[in-house]
Amino acid sequence: EGVGIKDSFFDLGGHSLLAVRLFAMIKKEWDLEYPISILFDAPTIEGCAELIRPSVEGGGSDDARAEVAHRPRYTHLVPMHGGEPSERTPFFLVAGMFGNVLNLRHLAHLVGADRPFYGLQARGLYGDHRPHETFEEMARDYLAEIRDVQPHGPYLLGGFSGGGIAAFEMARQLLEMGEEVRTIILLDTPLPVRELPSRSDRLKIHGQRLKRRGPAYLTDFVRGRLAWEMDKLRSRLGRGGSEASVSPAEFRSDEIRAAFESALPRYSMTALPLHVQLFRPRQHVAYDLGAGRTLNEALEFLLPDNGWTDWVEELQVSEVPGNHDSMVLEPNVRVLASRLRVCLDEADAKADEQPVATRP
Repeated sequence: EGVGIKDSFFDLGGHSLLAVRLFAMIKKEWDLEYPISILFDAPTIEGCAELIRPSVEGGGSDDARAEVAHRPRYTHLVPMHGGEPSERTPFFLVAGMFGNVLNLRHLAHLVGADRPFYGLQARGLYGDHRPHETFEEMARDYLAEIRDVQPHGPYLLGGFSGGGIAAFEMARQLLEMGEEVRTIILLDTPLPVRELPSRSDRLKIHGQRLKRRGPAYLTDFVRGRLAWEMDKLRSRLGRGGSEASVSPAEFRSDEIRAAFESALPRYSMTALPLHVQLFRPRQHVAYDLGAGRTLNEALEFLLPDNGWTDWVEELQVSEVPGNHDSMVLEPNVRVLASRLRVCLDEADAKADEQPVATRP
């Protein structure tokens, strides 16, 4: 009640999880599969119905239905807003590990419709495509679509979370082509492989937990360990839960995540002559291991530069409000968008100055 067919999914508070459920329902009801990024083109009930109607009315064979089904022009490239044609340099931002660009919509709109802003979504979100298995392959396919929009540099690239690793590899390939990469924007991107706590580190962690919580920590630790072992056993026996309750889209997200995590240790980093701007949230120390080594609650080592200094020619770090996920969501995204807009404008201004180094 109170929601009309012309009301926007986004204005009503729609988010990625609801979008996944919506398109899983469309798939079940009409056997039609769309990427959830279609909501940028059809954000209303009326718009979605216009997508579905020709396919349903087409009837007949699968080929006949496919002819009338709406097919996005690109597999990966998603225009993030419908701004007027602009001469400004486009900005291309790679989605995070799950490959979904919907959580980047607020950022794109706040940066402004006067700059072309494209998201890059993962292969495998819809259709029968398999996820990319390497960052090199991912970057190659992303660049094929990017260069259809912008054939030559200077390029403005970026990535949210793990998507920044794909953006870094895209920059490497562009430099090898002799193209200019003006700047790379990393939104709290870590290195592909990070240091893990050693056995002695873990003993210090347990000691600090015990000191904070007292004997109750030992009881909770034993319970947690037993629950973890039981979950592993259920998984081995195939009793981990009801698959019927999980949508195809959610299965696909798990598949994309698995492929992404598998690609991380296989990616070989190469130092590049790039200017990089890293935006990251404030780092909260949960465990102090001494000698300047600290961890957060997720037991990840805290590095002021996320480890990128040794891999780029110039790195600037800017702290923004929120955490890893909420930095791109309201209200924190307003600060991020304001600083990103300045960063992109400064990159444009450099076009009339000395160009960024390129690799022949």
